[in-house]
Amino acid sequence: MTAPAAPPPAPEFWQRRPSAAYRRPDRVPVRCWDAAATRGAPAVRVREEREQAEGAGQLFRPAGNSSPERRFAPGHRPMTPGQASALQPAAGNKAVGLAIDRARAGGPKIPWAAPGTRSKRTQGEAGIERGESPPQRQQRVEQKQQATRTTRSGRAGTSAKGKEIAEEPEEIGNPTLRFTSSYAGPTVQSLTARQQIGFEQQATLVRADGMTTPAEEAYDFWQEVTDQNLQISPNSVNYHPAKAKTPWVVDGLFHPPYNTIDGTVTKNDEHITFHDSPGFSSGEAMTNGYWLCSYEVKFRWKVRRKLGGRFTKQGPSWTSTEMVHRVESTFDPEHPEATAQITARPAGDRTWNVELPD
Repeated sequence: MTAPAAPPPAPEFWQRRPSAAYRRPDRVPVRCWDAAATRGAPAVRVREEREQAEGAGQLFRPAGNSSPERRFAPGHRPMTPGQASALQPAAGNKAVGLAIDRARAGGPKIPWAAPGTRSKRTQGEAGIERGESPPQRQQRVEQKQQATRTTRSGRAGTSAKGKEIAEEPEEIGNPTLRFTSSYAGPTVQSLTARQQIGFEQQATLVRADGMTTPAEEAYDFWQEVTDQNLQISPNSVNYHPAKAKTPWVVDGLFHPPYNTIDGTVTKNDEHITFHDSPGFSSGEAMTNGYWLCSYEVKFRWKVRRKLGGRFTKQGPSWTSTEMVHRVESTFDPEHPEATAQITARPAGDRTWNVELPD
């Protein structure tokens, strides 16, 4: 009995396996048996042969003269100039430059990947970093230089270097104070008549020449007053006059913040003016049974650079000389119904060149 003949060699064909690593596809030899040779053999054997062949393909390497193609993770192919320009505002110059370098070095362009070998960039590639936004260091410097300050006038300004020119605080110069006054009352006095005996005056503070800061925002300006009088009232015994005196005080509404509703204070960018009517006028007029024997009222004004916040008279300031109004009228107790001459001496007019303290 002769031995069965060996099966003929199986035909070979080349199976093309797609490869993402090389431009030339791998060619892996796979042996397939014909139907006669495989009759009765389990189908598993064919599958095993195929798996072994595929496993061997993983060890296949291209020849030295082949031209390899770079591999990139999905969605991480090299960036085009348009993609780099679009990414730059969001990711920053440094991230874009790093992605370009890694793409050239063959590494993945993903933030958490280990950096590849940096290569010198061409002038065109470096232009991306110079193009649409300034370097990060310059951006940080410009942001830190933005600052808010309060000037001596109490106004807030902004200082910025770089593209914007810094707005320097204006120097608050020495203002001018002008005072005018006059007597506003009758020339004679009567015990039985209603009479307004007083003065009219205006004190105007004018800002320094060439300034643009409004006077109200540049200076603190206020008025102080003291007075004394000697008068007869209906309750006086034998027409004996009583004396009253007040110490120096800040006068009414003539101080910051200025109340312009009733017209006693007017202001604009150039000046601040106090309109005052010291004496016995309006609701304080001399009425039936009253006689003003004498009256003296003194004024002075103070000025300083604006401090801001709630007004206080404390602290250094320039102080004017005192301006004094006087009234005198002699009463005759022997003839109380008789009128008498009123002698009024207003303080007059005066101008000061204010010298602000440092």
